[in-house]
This record gives sequence, structure tokens and C-alpha cells, in this order.
Amino acid sequence: MISDPLLREADRCVKCGLCLPHCPTYLKLTNEADSPRGRISLIQALLGDDLGPSASLQRHLDRCLGCRACERACPSGVAFGRMIDGARARMRATGGSRAASLSPWLLQMLSDRERLSRYARILPLARRAKLLILAEKLALKRNHRQWLRVARVLPDHAAHPGLHPARHPSGRSLQLFIGCVASLADRRAINAAIAVLTRLGYAVDIPKSQVCCGALHRHNGFPDQADRLCASNRELTRNSRAEALITLATACHLELTEHAASELPVISITDFLLNLLTQTASPTAFEPLNARIAVHTPCSARTDQSVRLLKLIPDAQVFELPDNAICCGAAGSYLLTQSRLSAALGRDKKAHLDTTRADILVTSNTGCAIQFRLQGLQTEILHPIELINRQLSTG
Repeated sequence: MISDPLLREADRCVKCGLCLPHCPTYLKLTNEADSPRGRISLIQALLGDDLGPSASLQRHLDRCLGCRACERACPSGVAFGRMIDGARARMRATGGSRAASLSPWLLQMLSDRERLSRYARILPLARRAKLLILAEKLALKRNHRQWLRVARVLPDHAAHPGLHPARHPSGRSLQLFIGCVASLADRRAINAAIAVLTRLGYAVDIPKSQVCCGALHRHNGFPDQADRLCASNRELTRNSRAEALITLATACHLELTEHAASELPVISITDFLLNLLTQTASPTAFEPLNARIAVHTPCSARTDQSVRLLKLIPDAQVFELPDNAICCGAAGSYLLTQSRLSAALGRDKKAHLDTTRADILVTSNTGCAIQFRLQGLQTEILHPIELINRQLSTG
């Protein structure tokens, strides 16, 4: 009987290869070591002490996007996501090379909302003085250059915690999860969510002590820190009188639900509004919008209901972005740590988008939105809640 749970899970893989057509890195690199079954073989060798930690092993593990398309395709239901996170943590613990991953310092900075808010205040000045462009040219490490490119497409100010009363008080309230990087990158979506929910009769609470969901830490080999963040958010929701914890970013939603990080029901803003707006006796009215709207479905939300929600808008032509099943290459911190592969996958998405002649691109994932902005698209990029807020009838 194998006692190691990771090795036991890895041994469930029969190497059938049905996952291969679904793996973005295998499709790009056609290298068996960069396929799901190849990585599982490497993990088995590592856990069985047949292969020691090395830069080469680390490279193949780090190239995994964590999109879990292989997991969805696997007839045996092998939990590849849990396995790759566990392997990365083992590599950390054994002193294996983690050169391509986020450093503990950068993780701390990205997951600290207060720090991000302070950095955001200097972004307008840095952009006007072209300091970000200069720093990007001088940066020695590719990771640092990519982070500076990301900084160039971020909003200038982060969202702030607080209680936002309903326009017409009903005694109903919701807690809104804004995360860490999302509190800056999704600021406009957060403001739109507050506007829509308060208009529909809900007070919206964003607790000041709310912390990062922990996904960045878990996927970079720091599960203990991720668990502590989950525990903190769980305790925070335990003392809340809100009806539910509403999420905007799909990656945060997945982390919160898979690791039971909330005592409140966790509901995505899309699911919440779709249920509310279709169940009510007097349907909420939307202004017509004659536009072509492409919807990108994030890997972290394959059951995303954005298409159904946006089809409530009269005259809108809503459709899924072609090749939606393949990851866009953002994958959390992947666009920082594996910038070349990430950019190649991003260019594929841009090519698909160009064929659709879409006026608006909608995505409910923070990293995906950043990835599309890095492609320099002329198409407007919105979170679904931003479009819902824009089209809500004022009558």
C-alpha cells in the first residue's frame, strides 16, 4: 500500500494519452515531458526517489499552466491540479531550483492589498515620466521586464474596503471578495459590482481584514501560507451576517470553494445576477446594445454563465471566443514566470479574436484580462459586470 497521497494519485494515471490534445504546452512544444502524462511520470520518479530535484525537472513542472484541461479530459479523473501543486511544494521543501517561480518577496508584495495600493499611487507619475518603459529596458531578468509590462496596463488606483449601503435599504447584505491583485487590476469591475448590487437592494461589505485567497501561494509551492490565508478568510466570513460571499475573479472563486475558505455560500457575481435577474417576477430592464460581444471562458470557470447573462441585453450578439477550451496563457503568475510561452498562447487568442470582428471582449478572470491587454488589442476588454452595469436601464 502506497502511503504517499501524491504518489498514489500519480499511479492512477494509465498514460493513455487522451489528455494530450487538451494540453496547451504539449500542443505548443510537442515535448512529451511537457505533456500531462510526461509530467506525471516525472513526478512519480521524483516521489519514488528515482530522480532528484534538478533545473531540468523544475523547468518541465514550471511550464505547466495549471489550467487542468487534462483533468477534465481524463476518464479516470486523475487530480492533476492537486498533483502539480504538491510536486512544486515538495521541490520547495527539498531545496529544488525554483528560479522560474515567484520569489517569496514578490508573492508577499502581490498578495498584500495595502502594498499594492501604495504602488498604484505612483503609477500615473511613472507612466507620464516614461519610467516604466525605461525600467523595462534596463531590467536584467525577463520576469522583471514582464512585471513592468503588466504594470503599464494596470489601473492607477486600487479598490478600497468598506460598507456600501443599498440605494433602497432592504435589510439584505452581501460580502464582496476583492482579493489582492484583483483589487487593483479589477478596480472598475469592483466599482461596477458595487453599483449594480446596491441598486438591486443589497448592502455590499468589503471587510478591511479580508486577505488574498491564497491561489498565488499554492500554485507557487507555498501551501502553508495559502492555508493560513484561507483560514483567515474563513474566520472573517464566520462572523458575517451577509447572505453570501460574492466573487468577481474566477481564480479566487475556485481557490475559496476548493479549500472551504468561507463559512458563507460562495457565489460568482455572474451566477448570482443570472439567478436574481431571471427569477424575479418583474425582470430588470436593460438598454439595447447593438454590438458583437466575444466571451472568453477562463480555465478556472469552465461552467461560466457569462454568455447566458449577457444575452439578457437586447440586440447584443453574444458568442464564445473560438478555441475557448485552450488556456490563454495567463494562468495566474505564469504570465510573469513563463513570459515567452504565455505570450505565444496570448497571440493565438488575439488571432482568434481578430477573426470574430468583436466590438467587446468579456472575461471574468483577472489574469486573462491582463493577458489580453498585453496583446495591445483595439477591442474593448470588460468584466461581465461592467457591461451589465453599463446597460442597466435608468428608467
